[in-house]
Amino acid sequence: MDRRRIKFVLLGVGVIASMALLLLVGVNRGGVYYFTVSEFLDHPAKAEDGFRVNGKVVPGSIERLPSGMDVRFVMTDGARSIPVAYHGIISDTFVDEAAVVVEGRLTPEGTFSAHTLLAKCPSKYEAAEDQGAELEASLAGGST
Repeated sequence: MDRRRIKFVLLGVGVIASMALLLLVGVNRGGVYYFTVSEFLDHPAKAEDGFRVNGKVVPGSIERLPSGMDVRFVMTDGARSIPVAYHGIISDTFVDEAAVVVEGRLTPEGTFSAHTLLAKCPSKYEAAEDQGAELEASLAGGST
């Protein structure tokens, strides 16, 4: 083989290896499974970081601290609950009974220390859809 062909083959192998490495790293980071509160408490991972836990915010448990970026609350899956402490930007959708996913670790005190908080409030959007459907039905019924 001549030099050009060897360089081309080495370059191709390098590009393919780089793409494979990026794909592998992306799949490992993006493929984090989340547990329910009960599943997590049955098998707590105290030493490692990066576990995701899914549940709902217990009504009346949200305690916003004076810093404005710290919040404490209790989350449940309906069967068991766990206290959570989070520091960071708090979404407007973070309210009582909101579905939340937190990522972090369990402290020795038994509190889940979260570095990521994802919150959604499906009831707010479902109510808006229901009102829209009722409006459409009344408009359709009124035009006949």
